[in-house]
This record gives sequence, structure tokens and C-alpha cells, in this order.
Amino acid sequence: MNIIKGSKAVREAARDYERYSSNLQGDQDVRDYKQLPLEVDPPDHTEMRALLAPWFSKENVAKLEPEFRKIAKHLIGSFNNEVEITHELALQMIVQCLGVVFGRPQDVSEWFSWGPDTWITDEAGIRHGDHLDRYLKATFDELDENPTEDLFGVLNRAEFSGRALTRKEKYGMANLVLAGGRDTVVKLISGSLWHLANTKEHLQTLKNQPERIPEFINEMVRFLSPLPMMHRVDTEQTTNPDEPIYTWLSFVSANQDKEVIKDPEQIKLDRGANPHLGFGYGRHSCIGMHLAQLEAKVVLEEWFLKFTDWDILPTSEIFFDLEDYVYIPSRFHRLDLALTS
Repeated sequence: MNIIKGSKAVREAARDYERYSSNLQGDQDVRDYKQLPLEVDPPDHTEMRALLAPWFSKENVAKLEPEFRKIAKHLIGSFNNEVEITHELALQMIVQCLGVVFGRPQDVSEWFSWGPDTWITDEAGIRHGDHLDRYLKATFDELDENPTEDLFGVLNRAEFSGRALTRKEKYGMANLVLAGGRDTVVKLISGSLWHLANTKEHLQTLKNQPERIPEFINEMVRFLSPLPMMHRVDTEQTTNPDEPIYTWLSFVSANQDKEVIKDPEQIKLDRGANPHLGFGYGRHSCIGMHLAQLEAKVVLEEWFLKFTDWDILPTSEIFFDLEDYVYIPSRFHRLDLALTS
């Protein structure tokens, strides 16, 4: 497996979509369509991304902050002495905010039932997407009969290159916005509270200077690298389109590159300029980055208003398996905290 590492090399590869193409289909074990516009190249990518971009723009997301804050306040207000963060705070916050952004609050409970990864793993350890397939079919069947102005309703009537989107293209775009920014933001929110439980001086600083929370979130995105790697098709190495040769872009290596970032293994509140690739880079940078940052910011602000301190309970399940970066949590299966109001 070829892996491109380091900030400079990863940036160059992310820009070079002709050599390192996104024209592929991932997760073939659980879906038979592409996530769009993630898994296509320009010019198709540009036009498809434009269909989603208004919903995730910095300006549109900022308008929703009061509703996000109500969600965070309600969730955090229900916690007392102990809480499991991964599902009861992070995942709940994410799906409820998506209900606001998409204009589909009626679907929030179902989205939550899928868990942090969207795909469900059975007792044999095999993933499947049957639940998501059923949801997408039922949703777009209903929209065919009863048009709406929510995100999926607008996608159902959208055009691409002068024609209507196919049903599979609609599924691909809906899948992306439902699955993307899910486990990654769970990791960001959980990881932020994990770090502050372990580093009390940072906790005290942020409580005294909450205006520094956005900079802290930016640093946690860099440190955690919620999406450590992403694959591309190496078109120069691929001779048979049916047998693509993949190359991986290592965002975690870029975010830990000592030539670009001083003491990258440390989490610093005063890092200042932070040229991380935690949200990807180039044309395929994360379309939901403003949503993710605002969700985390609102959670921390409301959390600090209720809790003065917290500690990690031994029932937590935190995994460190990033090989060269074993000091970075790769996954918070559950994060249990003891709380002090």
C-alpha cells in the first residue's frame, strides 16, 4: 500500500486530481453507489458540490447557532454525576443539529439509532447498510409523492448537467451528508473533553477565557486528525480500470509534520498559525467543516457553564492504534465521565 506522507507531499497530491483521482467507490461492502461529490473529480465534482454548498456555508450554519445552543443546553442540562459522552452528548448533538440543518427533525431518532459509524456491524463482525438503504428509498419515494423544501426535497428536484439527478446520485449525496462528519465529530467532541480531563491547566484557561475555545478546537482537529487518511486512485500506476491502484493521503502525518508544526505531539492553546489538514485539502476539503466547528464550540461553551471539572471513568473504551502515532486516540468507543458541577 502506497502512502503519501508529510504536509507538502499531501497538499501536492490533494491538488493533483488528474494523477490522484477521487473517481472511485468506497465502502463497496455496504453500498453500490458513490458518495457524491466526494467520489468524483472536476468538473462533475464542482457542479455537484455546488448543490450542497449553500446548506453548509459558514453564513448559513452561523444563522443556526441559537438552535444548536438550545440542543446543547438541553442535553447537558440532563446530565448529573456521570455521563457517557460518545453517544449521549456527541452523537445526540450531531444528529439533532443535522435535523436543523436539513430541515428534517422527524428523522433524528432514526439517524441516532444507526450509531456513530452509520454502518451497522452484526454479531459476526460483518458491516451492512440495509437500514440506510431502506431509509433512503422510503425518503425519496415519499418526496416523489410529497415534495418538500428541506435538503432532501431540494435534492430530489435538483438537476445536474441539464438533467435530473438519478436516484443513485441522490442516494450518494444523501449518504455523504448523513455519514460524513458523524464519527469524525464524535471523535472531536469526545477527544476535546478527554484532553481537558487530562490537562487541568488547559481546562482552567478555557474556562477563564472562553473566547479561546475556537482556537482550541482548531488545535484538537489538528492533533486528533479525525479522518487520518483518505484514498485516491493513482492513475499513473493503474493500467486496468477494473483493478485500480490506490494511494493513501495521510492527513495525520501532515498534521504531525515537524517541519511545519513545532512540537506536533503536544496540544497547545497558543499555537497561533495552524496549517493543519484536519479537514482535508483542496477541492475535496470537508464541506461540513463550519458545521463541525460550530457544534464543538457550542458544546464546550455550554459544558463549561454547568461543569467545573470532570474525570475519566475506568469503564471508558478508548483505542490508540494509529501505529506511528500511538499517542493519538483513534476511536472513542465510549467515554465515561464523572462530573463536578
